[in-house]
Amino acid sequence: MVTEELYIIAIELGSSKMTGIGGKRLADGSFEIKGLAVENSSAFMRNGAIFNLDKAVNSVKKIISDLEGQLERTVTQVYIGNGGQGLHSINKAVSRRFEAVKPVSPEVVSELMNENSNMDLDNLEILEAVAQEYSVGTQKQIDPVGVLSDHIEGHFVNIVARPSLRGSINDCMKQVGKGIVEYKCTPLTVADEVLSNDDKRSGCVLVDFGADTTAVSIYKGGLLRYLSVIPLGSGSITKDIASLQMTESDAEQLKVSYGYTGGGLADVEGEMPAYTLSDGEIITKRVLAEVIDARLEEIMVNVKDQITASNYPPNLLMGGAVLIGGGANLKNITLAFKNFVPGINKVSVVKSTQTNVRTQAVKGPLRSSLENGAFIAAISILAKGKQPCTGIITEDRKPEDLFNDTTSVAQEHVTPSIDEPAIATVETTSEVKKPKKPKKHKGPGVMSRAWKWIKDFADEVAEDD
Repeated sequence: MVTEELYIIAIELGSSKMTGIGGKRLADGSFEIKGLAVENSSAFMRNGAIFNLDKAVNSVKKIISDLEGQLERTVTQVYIGNGGQGLHSINKAVSRRFEAVKPVSPEVVSELMNENSNMDLDNLEILEAVAQEYSVGTQKQIDPVGVLSDHIEGHFVNIVARPSLRGSINDCMKQVGKGIVEYKCTPLTVADEVLSNDDKRSGCVLVDFGADTTAVSIYKGGLLRYLSVIPLGSGSITKDIASLQMTESDAEQLKVSYGYTGGGLADVEGEMPAYTLSDGEIITKRVLAEVIDARLEEIMVNVKDQITASNYPPNLLMGGAVLIGGGANLKNITLAFKNFVPGINKVSVVKSTQTNVRTQAVKGPLRSSLENGAFIAAISILAKGKQPCTGIITEDRKPEDLFNDTTSVAQEHVTPSIDEPAIATVETTSEVKKPKKPKKHKGPGVMSRAWKWIKDFADEVAEDD
């Protein structure tokens, strides 16, 4: 029996770029990336939220069109990953007390979860609810079902955001005309793909350096304990460098090439040129380092503050720090983290997911970006997909031969869409008038009658005279 190939489509909405990715799930669970498309999203997204719907719709349509061309399949629905500023965690507790000691039933656990999900959180929408330990009597249990007690309290970490965050995405996809299989909370999805179970159990901080935002997630005991998104990212460093009167593309290249120095430049090295402006002015390595280091310090100090706010200090995070995202490619980024976040000595940069992906089908510079961790969030969302997102593209029907088969074309009837006004058209199915046949020659009979009429007329004229 032939099994239909499973193609998954994912779109990751970032504040600097929107990434569409398509892949085929293979029998061993790995993915073969078959399509990748990127659009600049700064014109319609800010801090993870859409603010210009028309431009967002056009960009999503372009992404899907590019993917369909690369995959040679129609896209029917997509997985959506979103994060952005405003995304953060809120801890809540829900309790039940029983009249007598009895085993905790699955129904009670479900009731606690539903009550938590339906809580009014000051005009915030719960995107994900992560159950923590349950307090059952004097015990703490991950799975409380069957435990004897007259009281239970469920603890939850709720990932929340403004309702408009997903509302605007729904409006966008409705206009695009494609369905949403499932929303994926990007920080949680990425964590599942880049952190090991040991990392989560021993405790670690996952830092995703995006362009406009930096997401900080704290794990301990195998569970998410805290999440916050800082409205600063590696793009802020690029803009700071560009303010020295150069293009952002040149500023980006300088940022990646020089990175963090920590004030370790010798006097001679510090005065060496790093960049020459169009007017001939020279930007020295020292000036460049001061700009990069200052903004990077601001970002790192904010990361440290979020770790403190989580109530999970560095001494409890035995797994250390895991850095991902485009900003994690900055030179000496691990040194910067250790300098500004004291107490965490184990720092690693991760550029791949636990799900094995094959990138041979992707050509050009995007392939190297894939392998360098720039699209780790999009790949993580793709790896979670389980439902088919495409249909097979069939060969287009050849145009009719208008000269040889005019009748079939003329008799086609097009019904207007219910969403479009009916347009009056000229009826093309009416019978074509046939040319009149010439009258047949009647021979001598006709001529005889004509001559008789002429003769009678002539006789009448003669009588009158």
